[in-house]
Amino acid sequence: MARISAVLLAVTIIFGAVEMAMAVDKDLRTCALSRAIECIADEGCLERTIHKMNLPRFVQIDLKSKTITSLDKEVARNTKISAVEYAGGLLVLHGTELRGWSIAIGEDGDLSLTASGESEAFVVFGSCMNP
Repeated sequence: MARISAVLLAVTIIFGAVEMAMAVDKDLRTCALSRAIECIADEGCLERTIHKMNLPRFVQIDLKSKTITSLDKEVARNTKISAVEYAGGLLVLHGTELRGWSIAIGEDGDLSLTASGESEAFVVFGSCMNP
């Protein structure tokens, strides 16, 4: 009987720990950037590789600390998120870093990033693993 109680206690502790870890992960999104388009006012738009745009292939979005962190060693960069909003099933992030940017993440994990500066605009597509 004591053995069964010990097993039940262990299972309860394990499920509690897993539940706590899942609650923390709700604030995290791991995303892969896959396609980029660069537009220059007088030149038009061209598709670019993520590498040529000097963007990381993988990023982690932390909604709690309002940061985006590169997971690529080659492109080590952190970006501060200024605002987090929800529009229906869409998570929308805003910020500035050399230019204004916005990221929209759908419930299915599809990501669209737009950034604009003086006479230039960028669109980046990707996917996120949502909790």
